[in-house]
Amino acid sequence: MMKFKVVHVRFLLLRTIVAYLALSGRNVAAEDFGNLDAHGAVDCVHDVAPRFGKRICDCGYRNEDFIVPRFDGSTTEIELVNCKSLLIKSDTFLGLFGLSRLSIINVENLILEPGALNFARNDPAARLKISFINNLIEELPSNLISGPIHEIALVRCRIGVFRPFSVANIGDRLETLRMGETFINRIERHAFKRFNVNNILLEGSKFVAPISSQSFYEVDVQERFDIRNCSFYQLMPSAFTMKNVTHLQIQNSEFEKIDGESLNLQIRKSVRITGNYFNKINDAAFIAISLDSSYFSRNSQKPALQFSNNRIGQLDQSNALRFSDDFNLQLEGVHIAHGISCNDVVSLEQSSLFKSHPNDIFFSTSGAGNEFKSFNDIRRVQCLENNFWLYLIIGVTVGAIVLVLICSIVSWYCLAQRRKKLRALEVVMPEPRTYRETQIVMQIENHGLLKTDL
Repeated sequence: MMKFKVVHVRFLLLRTIVAYLALSGRNVAAEDFGNLDAHGAVDCVHDVAPRFGKRICDCGYRNEDFIVPRFDGSTTEIELVNCKSLLIKSDTFLGLFGLSRLSIINVENLILEPGALNFARNDPAARLKISFINNLIEELPSNLISGPIHEIALVRCRIGVFRPFSVANIGDRLETLRMGETFINRIERHAFKRFNVNNILLEGSKFVAPISSQSFYEVDVQERFDIRNCSFYQLMPSAFTMKNVTHLQIQNSEFEKIDGESLNLQIRKSVRITGNYFNKINDAAFIAISLDSSYFSRNSQKPALQFSNNRIGQLDQSNALRFSDDFNLQLEGVHIAHGISCNDVVSLEQSSLFKSHPNDIFFSTSGAGNEFKSFNDIRRVQCLENNFWLYLIIGVTVGAIVLVLICSIVSWYCLAQRRKKLRALEVVMPEPRTYRETQIVMQIENHGLLKTDL
């Protein structure tokens, strides 16, 4: 009797669900019934007010491993929320032809299979927006996403690794790729590859491992590439390789290390790098930011590259930062945390950067790094003062030597003149003789010896 009642109760419950779904105008899928019996499938309820076609799948923070059921039909919005562990298998959403929003919120362990975010291409007008909010994702696998996607946002997430081609094969043009307040451990080579996007926004996020070469590779960014309030451990050469970037802005961010040519970007209009801290920076870090070849077909003057209010921890003392000649460099308030010697000044003043901006680049003059002087002041005041005293000492020494030589020459000359004068005044006095003796001497000189002398 009890068994009979249970069966009938379940039958009546299923009939009630079918009637409810039919009255709400929603297609009935097998998953709607499977959720009642299948262990591990997340419960999804239909929201009839105020919007039609929305499904909310709530795990209720139950300590179970849930699997997202396969969807089909005309569902337009899906929310997957409040899960301890949630698995999304390949092609889970491929049967949906009108999905416009997918939100995954508050999942402590989100597991994504390759192809988990494959979407049908038969309705590009749906403008699908995918949002990951407050999730922990150990891995975004290769070939994760495909289809006509309008926006991808990762907000307050912790991500272990982006595998190669995890974001690729996006149909048409993605409007926005955004990472906000997100912790990213590692991005592998070619993780973001060959897709078109209008805007890439990195905001308040932290990248703790080096971003390898070509992590962002051949990405066509039509409008903006913005990095704001982010923290990077290291950018390796060609970490960001992008083209057609109309506006580049890097603002209020920290970079532990930037290698040469790490930003390989083709710019269509302007570059603004302000308020950042670069601890160790290669002198060629920004040299690969170049101007798109189509720029001068629309304009006759060079665009601006603004590099202002940035702080540098360590710069090679024998080299200066280098920028492409394609831009009109606007440099202001650059503070370098180490000091320089007068020998460094002689080397640096040969570069065009320090020749053009001697009053806009400041070097530390204290060990604490909180006192700075402009390059021009160091060259004009500190090094010239040092040179003045050096030249004064050298001058005094040389002057003393010259004075001694002059005095020696004058003394010798005066002594020689005195001796010459004394020789000119010297008179030979004859020996005193009588008249008779004088006649005898004269006769001897004239006639030889007297006979008496024989």
